[in-house]
Amino acid sequence: MFDRELLRSLRAVVDLKTITAAADHLSLTPSAVSQQLAKLHRQVGAELLVRRGRYLRPTEAAKVLAQAATDMEVVDARARARLEELQGTPTGQVTVGAFPSACRGLIGPIVAEIAARYPKISLVVRETYPEEGVEKAVNGKVDIAVIHEWKRVSLTIPAALSTTVLGTDDVDLIVPSGHPATQRETITVADLPAERWITDTTYIYARWLKQSLEAARIPYEMAGLVNEHESQVDLTAHGLGLSIVPRLGRSPLPHGVETVTLSDDVPRRRLMRVERIDSIDRPALSAVRQVIDEQAQTILGQMRRTALPNQDSPDIQPAAAQENDASKP
Repeated sequence: MFDRELLRSLRAVVDLKTITAAADHLSLTPSAVSQQLAKLHRQVGAELLVRRGRYLRPTEAAKVLAQAATDMEVVDARARARLEELQGTPTGQVTVGAFPSACRGLIGPIVAEIAARYPKISLVVRETYPEEGVEKAVNGKVDIAVIHEWKRVSLTIPAALSTTVLGTDDVDLIVPSGHPATQRETITVADLPAERWITDTTYIYARWLKQSLEAARIPYEMAGLVNEHESQVDLTAHGLGLSIVPRLGRSPLPHGVETVTLSDDVPRRRLMRVERIDSIDRPALSAVRQVIDEQAQTILGQMRRTALPNQDSPDIQPAAAQENDASKP
C-alpha cells in the first residue's frame, strides 16, 4: 500500500507543476518534497515526472497515483461524515477563512452561536484577505471562506468553488470634522478633486478607489497605504487624508471625524461564502454553513436598516437565496 503522504506530495506537484509551489502548498521544504518523490519513485519503479522547461510534467504513472491520492481523501472524508451521522450530532473540526473586518463583525457572533448550538464542533478561524481566501478554499486549507468583492472590481472565482451570496456591505466616506464635505447631505468621489486619500496596499479596495478616481478624471494623491480600517480612520482624524471605510466590523468612530453619505455610484462590498464543490457534506460543515448564512442575513440586515433613506437598496438577495456551482454568480 502506498504512503498517503507520498501520494499527496506527488499530487501537489502534478497540480502546481513545480516542487517549490507544491512545498509551499504542503507547508514543507522543497527538499522534503523532493525526498518524498524520490522514495515514491523507488516504490513504483517507474518514471513519475518529466521536466519541460521550468515545469514538471506527470507521466501516466504519476497521473494514476495522483488520482489515487484524491480517491483516498474522498473515502476518508465520506467515512468521517458517516461517523458524524452515527453520533447523531454535528461533530469535528471546521476551518473558516475570513477577511479582517468579517472576523470582527461577522465571525465573532458565528463562533458564539456555534458554541451554543453545536458544542461538539471545533471551529478554527483563519484571517485571509479575499484573494487568499479563494486560494485556500481551492487548496482545501479552509473548509469555507468568507470573501468580498467590490462593485466594478470582481474576484475571479475558480470553477472548483461554489459561491453563495451573503449580502452587501455599504461604505461611508470618512472626513475630518469641519471638512467642507460635511456641509453636504451627499457627495460623490467626483466632487472631491485634489484630495489626499488613505487606502490599503494591494487588495480589492485599493483597486476600486483608484479606478473610481481615474474614472472621475480629477487630480488626487494617495497619502496613506494602510491595511487596517481602524488605522485609516485614525489617520483621517489626524488630517492625513480622506478614507472610505465599510460598515461591517467598524468600531465606533473616534472624536475628530464625521461620515458623509456617498451618492451617485455608491460603492458596496458583496459578501460571499465559497467552498469546494466536491467537498463531502459533513453534518458539521452543513451546520457551520447554516449559521454563517443566518448570522450574515441578520447582521447585514441590521446595517441596511440603519442606512440613510437616500441610499439605494441592494440589488442582490442576501444569504442562501443565490447559490450556484458556477465560476461566477
